[in-house]
Amino acid sequence: MMIEYLKRLEKTPKIGSDKIKGVSESEIEKVEKKFNIVFPKSYREFLILAGENRGALPMMDTADLETISSDWHQEIMWEELQDTGTKIDRPFWLFAESNGCEIFYFFYLDEEKADPVVHMVNYAQEDRKRNVRSLEISFSEFISEMIDLAYRYEKEGY
Repeated sequence: MMIEYLKRLEKTPKIGSDKIKGVSESEIEKVEKKFNIVFPKSYREFLILAGENRGALPMMDTADLETISSDWHQEIMWEELQDTGTKIDRPFWLFAESNGCEIFYFFYLDEEKADPVVHMVNYAQEDRKRNVRSLEISFSEFISEMIDLAYRYEKEGY
């Protein structure tokens, strides 16, 4: 696959001692078939480059394709959404999460954009409630910001 959106990630395979590692096209197609979805091109590029190991990119706790697409992980996500009354009424893909899906990044699958806008589910003021909001940046911009943050953390610490 020719990298179009994540050229910066392609040129940054290692930050500090942490290296990214991708997954194969066939692994991506297997997940798409399992969920009857098609990933946007920018996310496919991410998976090809860093779908197994995101290296130093500070993208919450879990972002690898194998875990994110597992049946048990999907079940945890849907239970968390139901338990907190969080409504996401459009088809979406969670691509990174923390604390058993209490907070996560996602994009909508029905936008049919090669480089979709990133959204986040995060804690609200009320106990057990969640906010759903747009980060108002594309997936490729999000990854670029994560690269910047990884370099800053390497230089200054967390």
